[in-house]
Parts: sequence; C-alpha cells; structure tokens
Amino acid sequence: MKQIKFLKYHGLGNDFIIIEEQNINYSELAKKVCHRQLGIGADGLLVVRKSPLTMLFYNQDGSEGTMCGNGLRCFSRYARDSKITIEDEFDVLTKAGNRRVRFDQNLIEVNMGKASYSKELLQLNTDQSEWINSCVEGIPLTAVYTGTVHGVVFVNEENKSDRMSKAKQIHENPLFKAKANINFVEVMDKEHFWVRTYERGVGWTLACGTGACASFIVGSRLGYCKDSVEICFEHGSLWIRKDTNEFIYMKGPAQKIASGVFEIENI
Repeated sequence: MKQIKFLKYHGLGNDFIIIEEQNINYSELAKKVCHRQLGIGADGLLVVRKSPLTMLFYNQDGSEGTMCGNGLRCFSRYARDSKITIEDEFDVLTKAGNRRVRFDQNLIEVNMGKASYSKELLQLNTDQSEWINSCVEGIPLTAVYTGTVHGVVFVNEENKSDRMSKAKQIHENPLFKAKANINFVEVMDKEHFWVRTYERGVGWTLACGTGACASFIVGSRLGYCKDSVEICFEHGSLWIRKDTNEFIYMKGPAQKIASGVFEIENI
C-alpha cells in the first residue's frame, strides 16, 4: 500500500488535489483520488514540479489537460504556502506555456496569454479557419483557445434551460476532435457576466478560469463588454481584463481546505 501526501485547494468551488512530483501513474491516480465517493473528491489533480516550477494537470477522468485557470491559482497559492517560492510575482510553466503569476493581497492575478481562434489550436473538424457565431447542435457558438479548447454560448432567461440542457451534446460534437469545454454566458450588463461551464473530463463545475477568459474574449469581440468584466459564479467572482497588447489577465481567490494522506495500491 502506497501513502501519498496531499493538500486540497479550491478556487470558487473548483477543487483540486495537489501532490508533489513522484514516480507514479498520474492519470490512474487522478481517477482514484478525484472520485467523489471512492476517493477524496475533486475536479482535478495538480502535480508540482519544483525546478523549473511546473504545473501538471489531470482531469477527474484521468485525461491530461494543458491549462486550468482556477487550478493555476491554487497551484500558486500552494507554492507560496509551502515556501517553494516566497516571491509576490513568479513564473509557472504549464503545457500551454509559461504563465506569470502575481499576488495582490488576498487575490492572485495570472497573465493568461493571448486568445486564439485558430482551428489548429482548437483541433476543429472544419474547413473554416475560425468558428465564430456558427451553429453547433442548432445553437450559435464561438470556439476560442485560452490555453485549452472552449466553446462560448450566450443565453438569456428565455433560452437558458434549453441551451444548457444540450451541454453534453455540444461538448461531444464531432466538430471538436478532442471535445471541448462549453461555457454558457448570460450578459447581466457590460461589466458583469454570469457563466456556467461544462468541462472536458469533469462535467459541470462550479467555476472555470480559462472559461471565464474565453467568455470575456468572445463577449468583448461581440460588443457585450469593454476591456474588463466581472465573471460571476455561484461562490464568488473572477475579474478578467485585457491590456493594449491583447494579453488576458485573470484575478481571483484560491484557498486551502484540507491536507492528509491518501492510501492506494501501487499504480
């Protein structure tokens, strides 16, 4: 029986098990440790590589992800809590590239890079170079890459239930070679969006950082907001903005909630 030390953090209810790098099958561990009934329970597993400081990310179903916004804030809080770094600003390497993290009192801001509509990054099955406000499962959707693949669907009180009921079908539509995270966005006003996300490898989650960025970018393009917006979730908000060079910044909380030892047969 192998014993694995872990900590659990959450960002607005999007929760993660964090372990330090070791010789183990992370995909198999993620499926076991993230199971809501048979494990500790989490949306994903974060693995810490100290040098260079690197975040590896695995979804609840064991699939490896390229980026996770809420996960990166939790990872960064862990790096500070465990004294891997004591700096207020530092870099974290991810599968989607380097990300600059800055602590701002109790919140953490991340430079999330630039968004892209490239069909290559989005892994789209289409002859179109971009997929903007086109129909998937009969619903208008824009596909955008913010470190991982996202579809953005705008909703209102009249069509919200119908559109959200098709989340799984849109997520699995053949347009997306590797499936997609699907964000349902209601524009409250030009400074506030309501967002719910059906995530690849997890299903419905309480919050999604890269999804918040995707929602802002598409909303900005369509004129629903300006250069910043507050994204509202069930357990709080993220603040998303872009600078004059089109870099996206995400700011929000991350909190430690548990620590312990997970016992598992060798994998």
